[in-house]
Amino acid sequence: MSNRRSFLKTTGALAVASMLPGLSRGNTLFAGLAANYPAVGLQTYSLNVLFNNKELSTKDVLKQIADIGVKELETATGSTTGLYYGHKAKEFAAMVNDLGMKWIGNHVGGLPRTMAPRPGAPARPAPSPEVAAAMAAAGQRTNLRDNLQQIVDEAAEAGCSWVICASSAESNMDEIKKTTEIFAKAGEASRKNGMKFAYHNHQSEFDKIEGTSAYEYVLGQTNKDEVFMEVDLAWATQAGMDPVEMFKQYPGRFPLWHVKDIDPTTNRPAIVGTGKVDFKRIFSNSQLSGVQHTFIEQDGAKSINDIANSVKWLKANIYA
Repeated sequence: MSNRRSFLKTTGALAVASMLPGLSRGNTLFAGLAANYPAVGLQTYSLNVLFNNKELSTKDVLKQIADIGVKELETATGSTTGLYYGHKAKEFAAMVNDLGMKWIGNHVGGLPRTMAPRPGAPARPAPSPEVAAAMAAAGQRTNLRDNLQQIVDEAAEAGCSWVICASSAESNMDEIKKTTEIFAKAGEASRKNGMKFAYHNHQSEFDKIEGTSAYEYVLGQTNKDEVFMEVDLAWATQAGMDPVEMFKQYPGRFPLWHVKDIDPTTNRPAIVGTGKVDFKRIFSNSQLSGVQHTFIEQDGAKSINDIANSVKWLKANIYA
């Protein structure tokens, strides 16, 4: 009898899953059940320890990522020379696709932060001619203020569906307003190229400045169909915010998530499931957010095993 019940439960769930948008017969049972949560993704910044290892090729690192069950990637690379981990956008995308993953979007800068010295402190010396030449050859990181068209064009060439701002100057109201203007332009440019734009939070976006915050100002002053948030669940939690209440206040504005945990002792990023973030409650309210893609991120992960353990915890506790 128990086997029959199990069979009926499984086949019934599969029948329902087959009717859900975005799912096909090629999806695994794991992906089809679990409340139709997005596929497990990774922000590649987590594994700079591997990408910066000169003994490993980019493809070697990508294969390690694919082998632990990651299906979608968000990168944090790219420069004015048009290279992504040393490759042109289309070449990098081909490597990702060949390994059975999909490149969803790339992190770029917004309004560059000023680096003015503290009062009384000496100005930073200019780099030597040799250093300046090396920096020019490598290319500087792109930002939305100065390189918007390049950013959008390269994302489109790679088949990415999202342009994401990693951070932007927002330490005073003037910077917040300029950042918001840049985001509005980025949202419009992305839409015109068949993509979408999102802004990734840290903790400072929730600080009150003249009675508001960068988070509130950006969402309140931009087109809800063109400017979205990529909510970093750990930094939002660390800032004293409740992600579920955020979803309720701005439904549908959080289609991208960084699934990051925080060690309660060190207040630093940790393996998912080992820290203070209440992932079960957040995922159970995911429909409010309009989530489409979720990316594990662990700043400063020591090895691929850290990410593998996060994947295992999610599969056992969220997708089970």
